[in-house]
Amino acid sequence: MTRLAGHVAIVTGGTRGIGAAIAAALAGEGARLVLNARDNDADAKRTIAALREKTAVEALFGDAAEPETSQQLVALARGKFGRVDFLVPAAGGPHNGNIMSHTPETWEAAFRIHVHAVFHLFRAAHASLAERGGAMLLIGSAAGRRGVPNAVAYATVKGALRNLARALARDHAAENIRVNVIAPGIIRTRFHAAMTPEMEKNNLENRIPLKRFGTVENVATASLELLTNPFITGETLVIDGGMSMRMV
Repeated sequence: MTRLAGHVAIVTGGTRGIGAAIAAALAGEGARLVLNARDNDADAKRTIAALREKTAVEALFGDAAEPETSQQLVALARGKFGRVDFLVPAAGGPHNGNIMSHTPETWEAAFRIHVHAVFHLFRAAHASLAERGGAMLLIGSAAGRRGVPNAVAYATVKGALRNLARALARDHAAENIRVNVIAPGIIRTRFHAAMTPEMEKNNLENRIPLKRFGTVENVATASLELLTNPFITGETLVIDGGMSMRMV
């Protein structure tokens, strides 16, 4: 029997990229999954089919930033599996631009999916997590630790997640609810699809000390530790090949 048999995880953005990799890591340990994605597209169908070869999977499609989606995800988890143990709000995306190029609408959209969605999901699942203790993992970014060009909204919301995790971890430690952040650097997913050959060369030669890009599996294995280690809470773990530690 695998160590997470009987446990249940809700993963938003769970059908592609980092979210799908974390879902697969949880499934490999026996956790049952409730996944959310915006669209039931070909990628979602393939991911769900692959995960169902490992574990029980339920899926709910819709906007992860809507309060009703969080409520429906928790109701689905409790209705099908009777509990909630892990939350991974991984839905998100790039929000490029400096402060003058952003409109109020694009600025607010970044907060809506990266920050407000976390607020709604934790509130919806709090009572379930408090029944026996559990964990939430926020998907931060190395961009939330250092200044990056032309990404003011993205860097701001990812930076906000570090303090949100600390505050939640402190407020709910007595309920044995742990909250941590994984902060990836440059991970080759569709998020970085617009990277030009020149940008790739600069990243590998000048920005990343390990001289290679990360994989979603690198993020997933570290994420699994933060979700399951019972003595880690309020922490941010950076997975970026040393990029954010550099002086020059």
